[in-house]
Amino acid sequence: MQNELALLIPGLPILGGAVLFVAEWLSSGRSPRRAFLSLVPTAMAFLLGLWFLVRIVSRGPVAFGLPISLSGLSGHPFWELDRLSVIMSLLITGVSTVVQTYSLRYLLGEPNYGRFFALIGIETGVLLLLVTSQNLLLLFLFWQLMSLGLSLLMSHNRFRIRSVMASHKTFVIHRLGDGFFLVALLLGEHLFHTLDIGRMASILRDTPELVPQGSLVAMTLCLFAGCMAKSAQFPLHVWLPDTMETPTPVSALMHAGIVNVGGYLMNRTSLLFSHSPLTMHAVFLVGFATALFGSSTMLTQSDVKRKLGFSTMGQMGYMTMECGLGAFSLAVFHLIAHGIFKATLFLESGMGIHIARLEPELPKRTATEPRTPEAFRLSRVLPVAFVTLVLPLVILLGAHQLAGIHLSREEGTVVFLFFSWVTVSQVAISLTRARLFDSFSAAVPWTAFLVAFVFVYIKAAHLFNIFLYPDPVTRALFFASGGVGWVLFTPIVLLITILIIAGWGVALLRGLRGELVLPAWLLSRQEALYLFFLNRGTLEFFVLHRLIDPVDRLVCRLRVLFPGRGTAR
Repeated sequence: MQNELALLIPGLPILGGAVLFVAEWLSSGRSPRRAFLSLVPTAMAFLLGLWFLVRIVSRGPVAFGLPISLSGLSGHPFWELDRLSVIMSLLITGVSTVVQTYSLRYLLGEPNYGRFFALIGIETGVLLLLVTSQNLLLLFLFWQLMSLGLSLLMSHNRFRIRSVMASHKTFVIHRLGDGFFLVALLLGEHLFHTLDIGRMASILRDTPELVPQGSLVAMTLCLFAGCMAKSAQFPLHVWLPDTMETPTPVSALMHAGIVNVGGYLMNRTSLLFSHSPLTMHAVFLVGFATALFGSSTMLTQSDVKRKLGFSTMGQMGYMTMECGLGAFSLAVFHLIAHGIFKATLFLESGMGIHIARLEPELPKRTATEPRTPEAFRLSRVLPVAFVTLVLPLVILLGAHQLAGIHLSREEGTVVFLFFSWVTVSQVAISLTRARLFDSFSAAVPWTAFLVAFVFVYIKAAHLFNIFLYPDPVTRALFFASGGVGWVLFTPIVLLITILIIAGWGVALLRGLRGELVLPAWLLSRQEALYLFFLNRGTLEFFVLHRLIDPVDRLVCRLRVLFPGRGTAR
């Protein structure tokens, strides 16, 4: 009987949303208290998920099959609450609870107030059914329902034309990715004669020689194409920037939960991906391009919500890179951390925008004196270089030893070490720019803080890796399939390291000399690069700055060469 309670995790939000929807339809009056019909069941589902997390760790997963016999679905569990799905369920219900609590006052007085909460509750339940499905056909069904719910949430305010247009654009782009997903289902049925994810994994684990490698590559590439559309991977990212016209709570739920389903699908089918190294390399390259484009575009945006949207795109790119390298558990760890803090950022930005609209006038600008550049001193540069580049690496190596993680024994530790070094170096650069390392009394506690932070982060990521994938053979298979070999991996790491150090040097020289120090050929293209990322690298950039601008310059030159009567001197 206790196992059957697991069905209440997706059932409670759906039931609450459905009851609220019926109540809004039957009643002509509006009562803000009805929103609790959706909020309370979602919070109860979160608490129930915490209880099942403890139970699953001690007793194993909870699975259910169909009570009736259907071709392709009988004999295997179609719904299962395991370690991966319970973690994702906690993230979805936790974020949804916070978003609904925030919306109680934020959307008060808006039209269709109760309908919004009903849609949020039903969408939460559909997401929970998606992450607990063990059959690709059922997962595809809930994948479609999730897209439909997202479209309805985005067009919640039907009087905002731009929001409705963004909803239609998102719906079309997602259908493009779903077409590839459907092809993957057909290939999976042809290759494995089943769409049960566990059965597919067993076939690949026991008799991989029975599955043609070329067909498996085609299937996993189609699966990844479906993930690309949902997780805003380049070049199927074009729907994400326009979703900022939706209400802030929808943006928070979308960027903290809905865009994560692409990463979830790659983790759920990780054994399929791990038997296709070519797909793993393609996943890494797409993730790298997405992270680079999203992060660069974010730096050029002035709208706070649009900036957060492109930040999500960059973070999804990093997550995809981690999957491409075989670090599937690290990708889930990344999804959880990103989902929590990105939901917080969106809700805070919505409150900030709301407060700014109530201000009677713009804030007054205070005049500041121009900063005098410092003289170039080697005694100033060397300590900063040590603190921001060498010290993070020393801290990481020491933390690995303290945590009992050895570089020569743990698969993928070098990859994790490199990403950690880049992250901690950025933190150290920020602390250095805030002059928190200028004095010895300030440097010691901040260094101790970095050591403690890195140790806890590495230990938590290591334990989460073991928690999510307890079998060491499976973990080794993931990293082996995502590996590119030291012959190729070493130049890639060295190139990225050189670029990071070069960027650090440019930033340092700009701080010391008060001007940007770059080669002349790069300075001449600085404006073009800025406009490219400002216009999101879309057709708009090429039309405006590759077709119209040259014609406009030609017209100006012709006017100079052949002045008309009005300009004759």
